[in-house]
Amino acid sequence: IQRRCRERRPAGSPRALRLLSVEDNPFGRVVLNTILTELGHQAEFIGDGEAAPERLQQGAFDAVLMDMVLPGIDGVEAIRRIRALQSPLGRIPIIGISGRSEDEAASRAAGADAFLVKPVSPRALATALLEAIRPSAGAT
Repeated sequence: IQRRCRERRPAGSPRALRLLSVEDNPFGRVVLNTILTELGHQAEFIGDGEAAPERLQQGAFDAVLMDMVLPGIDGVEAIRRIRALQSPLGRIPIIGISGRSEDEAASRAAGADAFLVKPVSPRALATALLEAIRPSAGAT
């Protein structure tokens, strides 16, 4: 019984992260929030890509989870706008997320550091976050 109370982050995991998650689907938000909470991270959710660059400028986030299909501007355009911000904000790790695997190429071309296909598994998300926030991530 005590095992369930243990921290679930794998050995060698980074500190708890503060994430900006751009997801318009309420069910998608619940799923991501559940996984992130189990991994020991905290997420703030916003529902459209247009608000993402401004929100990044207002808060201290470690990474962005970006849905590709959003109302208004899509995830690809939102990623481009984030990448256009001055450093260090413009270099924040971004993980693209979509139910369509064919969105990966456009996501990465826009500047995403990683890409996950829905439904997102806890292990895949943990791995993507770990890789995206490594000090060498985004270095040229």
